[in-house]
Amino acid sequence: MSRRIVSLLVPSWIVCACLPVWAQNTLTVPMEVVHVSNPNLVPQGVGDDSSRGSTTLFRIHPQYTLQMAGEASRTELSLGAQIERSSDTALSANRNLPSVGVLWEGRGPTSVIQLRASLAEASTRETEFADFGRVALDSTQRTGSVGATWSRELTPNTGLELAAFHTRVKYDTSTARDYQETGGSAVYRWQVSENSRYALTASTARQQQEGSVGGGVSNNRVSRTGLVLGYESELSERVTLAINVGGVRAGSLEKRTRSVGGIRLTGEGERLTYTLEWGVDVTADGTARGYTRADNIGVSLGYTLTAATSLTLGASRARALSGERSQGSLLYAQIRSELSPFWAATAGLEHRRARTGSVPFARGHSVTLGLVYTHPDF
Repeated sequence: MSRRIVSLLVPSWIVCACLPVWAQNTLTVPMEVVHVSNPNLVPQGVGDDSSRGSTTLFRIHPQYTLQMAGEASRTELSLGAQIERSSDTALSANRNLPSVGVLWEGRGPTSVIQLRASLAEASTRETEFADFGRVALDSTQRTGSVGATWSRELTPNTGLELAAFHTRVKYDTSTARDYQETGGSAVYRWQVSENSRYALTASTARQQQEGSVGGGVSNNRVSRTGLVLGYESELSERVTLAINVGGVRAGSLEKRTRSVGGIRLTGEGERLTYTLEWGVDVTADGTARGYTRADNIGVSLGYTLTAATSLTLGASRARALSGERSQGSLLYAQIRSELSPFWAATAGLEHRRARTGSVPFARGHSVTLGLVYTHPDF
């Protein structure tokens, strides 16, 4: 894995060295101690008591960003890693999760082109819970992706955007399928007033699954096509509403058309910020179906207590609507206090609840204490 990251970094550094006009380095290093109860979300009455035990995690997550810009181009390099050590590896494994991303952007009088590449590792237990509300095994997924986007202003009120991508996901567990996905999209945007705009998006993708979970057919191909109409309006100077509705047709031999859509409301006041959102979409995953339809609901509130202290409260729920029905919900609270221009202290509480099918709900919670070091121009 480290060799692949190095091979991606070398050309990015060469590109960055050719852009001496403007540069900025940012370093952020969150450090946390997290006490977690029932990290694998095992329901009461299932398994023995040891499977629902508690563990303490020691986590450090350094993130470095280099941005360089020329007269008509911009390059951004991001490096990161999540290093985690557990007091009980039977409940939560030790982790070393690197990530790297490169973005190059070129601008013309009426057009913009972006080229991007990324490579990252993540905890499958975290990603599956956030996306589909699933209780997944404590494993790791590796995601590599390349893509390009070209956009052009057709008239002062209309524009066109074309995009293409290729993604490969690999799991270190036999309970999920590795897969590759290649796709593209076309977006036509038009502005109807100073504060309102529409967007019509047509997308297509094809997924090739590598191997199978149950020993079935390998290299199975699954396709996805979609058409979505979106609307965005600035209701006031600090309140924005976004709505989208459409349909997606996905599957292999038996394709089905499903409705998708969502709504998002964001607001920002002098001390209070908020976001309310709901959405239904069909996205790729490591199951035998290739694509899963899921809905997500979320709300977050941010409040500035003092000039140096802020409070964040939130709740979310993810639910898989196809295949093995699952759902997971999350409640969280976090307080952050700026100690100096470079240091901040954080504390948080989190409560999770999840179940699959008719199995009883499982519950777990965590308490977090942390320090964050930030250098805006490292």
